[in-house]
Amino acid sequence: MIKELKHRPVEKRDFEQICQFPQNAEELFFMFPKAEYPFTINQLEIAVENRFESTVALQGEEVIGFANFYEVKESHHCSIGNVIVNPKFRNQGIGESLIKTMESIGIEKYKVSEMHLSCFNTNTNGILLYSKLGYKPYAVEKWIDKENRPIALIELKRKV
Repeated sequence: MIKELKHRPVEKRDFEQICQFPQNAEELFFMFPKAEYPFTINQLEIAVENRFESTVALQGEEVIGFANFYEVKESHHCSIGNVIVNPKFRNQGIGESLIKTMESIGIEKYKVSEMHLSCFNTNTNGILLYSKLGYKPYAVEKWIDKENRPIALIELKRKV
């Protein structure tokens, strides 16, 4: 795990770096299913405008992770989305740190007692991370992927 990890609200100057994180269409689909690959600043701007608490993880001044809330129900739950880590920093605890940071924001700012997130069944790394952090499946929704194949969106939650 990186020792000097910081978090702050996303800034427009971060967008170019974040757009480089998805390495292929599948990674972008996991992060942001409605986006088209390659990821563009315009697509990211729209997501940030329509979501809550867009947050970056930093090592020094380098943006190494990104997440936000796609739903906020004050005093009940927040739903974490658009989670992605810079490929150079994967498997170093950045995703875990981002999720814990988003949980803290939800608890402190929105007084929630539950956190929700969704993960596609083919995103093994995401499922393993969320399971490790105590998230449990509670629903499955059918989606169609970019190749027009059915895929399962697993909805998970945990008490905080």
